[in-house]
Amino acid sequence: MTRGARKPATVRIHNLGCGKNAVDAEVMAGLLAEGGFALVPGGRADAAVLNTCGFVRAAKEESIEAILSLAAEKRRGRIRRLIVAGCMARRYRDELPELLPEVDLFLGPGDIPDLPGRLAVMLADEEPSRDAPAPRTLSGGEALPDEAYVHRIPDTGTGSAFLKILEGCDNRCAYCAIPAIRGPLRSRDRESLLAEARLLVRRGARELNLIGQDITAYGRDRGERGGLVSLVRSLCAVRGVRWVRLLYLYPARVDDAIVDLLRSEEKVCRYLDIPVQHVDEGILRRMGRTYGPDDIHRMLDRLRAGVPGIFLRTSLIVGFPGETRAAFERLLRFVHDARWDYLGVFPYSREEGTPAFRMPSQVPERRKEERARRVRDAQADLLAARNASLVGQTLDVLVEKTGARGKAAGRHRGQAPEVDGSVNLSRFDGKPGSIVRARVTGAREWDLRAVPAGPRGSAPGGFSSDSD
Repeated sequence: MTRGARKPATVRIHNLGCGKNAVDAEVMAGLLAEGGFALVPGGRADAAVLNTCGFVRAAKEESIEAILSLAAEKRRGRIRRLIVAGCMARRYRDELPELLPEVDLFLGPGDIPDLPGRLAVMLADEEPSRDAPAPRTLSGGEALPDEAYVHRIPDTGTGSAFLKILEGCDNRCAYCAIPAIRGPLRSRDRESLLAEARLLVRRGARELNLIGQDITAYGRDRGERGGLVSLVRSLCAVRGVRWVRLLYLYPARVDDAIVDLLRSEEKVCRYLDIPVQHVDEGILRRMGRTYGPDDIHRMLDRLRAGVPGIFLRTSLIVGFPGETRAAFERLLRFVHDARWDYLGVFPYSREEGTPAFRMPSQVPERRKEERARRVRDAQADLLAARNASLVGQTLDVLVEKTGARGKAAGRHRGQAPEVDGSVNLSRFDGKPGSIVRARVTGAREWDLRAVPAGPRGSAPGGFSSDSD
């Protein structure tokens, strides 16, 4: 830096919520860096940006707590400006400015490209004009434009990255506020996605995790048929991509083409995340889901017969309005019978603006929590047995972090980031981002223990090469 040059303003970015939010935060980081700001992980800063989640009550409470914590830092002089972005800022764009006067600016996901310019003005103008104050809330845009993703600074130190292939949703489930927050389905441009995939690979990604509210809907807004399968085959052809993982598929659209994709494309992990939400026919109908219990069982049979060794994850909601004891017991039996490899269960969150908010027969909170606990306990036993069955097998492991004395942690192809546990390695001397063959030596409820197995060889369901 030359003498007299001004230091760049510093910005902290704090992200809450899902992988889709994480992508938005990485786009913010890139735009701010290109705008001349210096990104810092913590401590004193000229500004803090909080990217919020506003999907369910627990996420909203976490977001509010984070805002209040940052507001306290602002009062102590640790930050000068506070910006709140993301889903909650979009959903409550009319209420939040009045409730949280400490926040200098609220912006929705689609407003992110405006962030560097607005922040520069705010930092330069310590005492804005009272006669014509700048608006504290931007338009509240629902989605990032495709051209914004080229600015993304991905965090690929683990060798893995999320690739958001669409925005919004047209499914209109009775419990879900996403259409009100993120708007209708908008599939991203295919060439934009391929360019982003190449960027992620250049930055060190070996695994691409495809995300969206319902990735099976990709291309439907443009009248495409088979859009997801076609996109995935194109992504598999990108040089340097090793694994492609499919997250958040709508059960009624898991068809034979997806089965064939998993069977024929070696880079596609034999793993699907399919949120079925419930299995009771009446509850599914009240939820606005377009399938019944028989459809779910047929889907599971088709996947397991067509894709040997597949790993399957789902999400369930307990305590939806009208869920009787009998309906819940059917769900609990389904957990035992369907034997999902991984399962997340959530007490129903009553969200204003959704059809379910005004439904009769709301379930008491205590009962919802108890039902969720019973499902978790049942799934814990199944997961422990599943992991125990892997002892002695040799798997490909993507190493995400390394430690002292040859310790490392990663995931095999049947584990998605952040939610499905880890493979803990010993006697490892490589770097994060490596894909290694490893022999499983032990198992706990969530995690596996393993040691490197020497030179790679072929294994069922495993990707056995670390070169193009």
